[in-house]
Amino acid sequence: DGPYWAPTLATDRFAALSPAERWHQLAEAWLGLPGRPALIGTRGPDAKPYGALSTSLYSTAAPLDRQLLLGMLSELPAGAGVDPAEASAALVWRRPRWARRLQPGPVGDLLSESHALGLVGRGAISTPGRALLDGDAGPRVAVEAMARALPEPIDHFLVQADLTVVVPGPLQRDLADQLATVATVESAGAAMVYRISEQSIRRALDIGTTRDWMQRFFTQHSKTPVPQGLTYLIDDVARRHGQLRIGMAASFVRCEDPALLAQALAAPAVEGVQLRALAPTVAVSPVPIAEVLAALRTAGFAPAAEDSSGSIVDVRPRGARVAAPQQRRPYRPAPRPSAETLDAVVSVLRKVTAAPFGNIRVDPAVAMSLLQRAAKDQETLVIGYLDAAGVATQRVVSPITIRGGQLVAFDSASGRLRDFAVHRITSVVSAQDR
Repeated sequence: DGPYWAPTLATDRFAALSPAERWHQLAEAWLGLPGRPALIGTRGPDAKPYGALSTSLYSTAAPLDRQLLLGMLSELPAGAGVDPAEASAALVWRRPRWARRLQPGPVGDLLSESHALGLVGRGAISTPGRALLDGDAGPRVAVEAMARALPEPIDHFLVQADLTVVVPGPLQRDLADQLATVATVESAGAAMVYRISEQSIRRALDIGTTRDWMQRFFTQHSKTPVPQGLTYLIDDVARRHGQLRIGMAASFVRCEDPALLAQALAAPAVEGVQLRALAPTVAVSPVPIAEVLAALRTAGFAPAAEDSSGSIVDVRPRGARVAAPQQRRPYRPAPRPSAETLDAVVSVLRKVTAAPFGNIRVDPAVAMSLLQRAAKDQETLVIGYLDAAGVATQRVVSPITIRGGQLVAFDSASGRLRDFAVHRITSVVSAQDR
């Protein structure tokens, strides 16, 4: 268990869109993406690879670079393309102050991303990409342009003798969903290849499809004759499927007398517990055992509850119990320091305040040496300390030990042990120094 990623409800709405509409959403999101996905997997200055969700990929300039590149390509004649070096030179000429991020490498990454999205082909902007940049035309124009560029969905496939299914184009949505239930994608591309196996057929049977439906499905949609081996495989898997049945039941009823069990099942008072006979002497119910007992007793029977070993058990409900509230410890104020302690602290603070070290930061190595000596001699010190918020304070402490860059000392102000980061200590003065 623990944190995990899961799709949102928007996933179902996205899947229901047409391919052109899905393309438009992806392209719009890429144009405004404040990040550089091409850096995913590359290594940074620390030699560690960038993750897909790394904050190091964040860049507010990335959308500007994409708009600049596609805008430059849209000004070229239709079909005229450029390579990364030519595109980089043209962009640097337009935006010389952006030259550092408009080198051929980053520009080549932008061209590769836009090519993957269908906005650019062979270095030239596509018709749908040009329509996408035309903000006045609206999204419908870009969607229609991509719809015209995409091939029409087909309603057939080719079943091969090796039990593979070749799809020579984009399938109709319903047909693609049906094929995915009985076959597994083996390779994707311009022509997708599916593999039919015993596991994929069993998976289809598990979700409720039948042998006749699968036989009819392949016969109707395959442009090639259905191999005899596929027919035999479907028949064999369907014959063995479901011989073992698994169901859910919260309780069971067994009786050595089949007539008595049949009488109990027919009683009107037990209709609410949904008893179902599995055998002449066994029935199951989806409701808890206590409800089945109550229903049978209401019908005039005298059932008894048993455990897995057949022993009679007591299933009477127990009274509710709640946890007792945790008792709080009585408030005990901190002991008041003695007059001698207060006088010593005031004397030290006065001397520290008058000392001219307020703006002098001690070297960490020197501070480490002074602190170690004070811990060894059990000496009380006054240290200047910067907390996490950057606020400078002075503390009267008695060092105990130094470990892992942390000073463990008794803090006179709080009356307890505290940890102080050595690199935050700005000054060290002996409390006995006069």
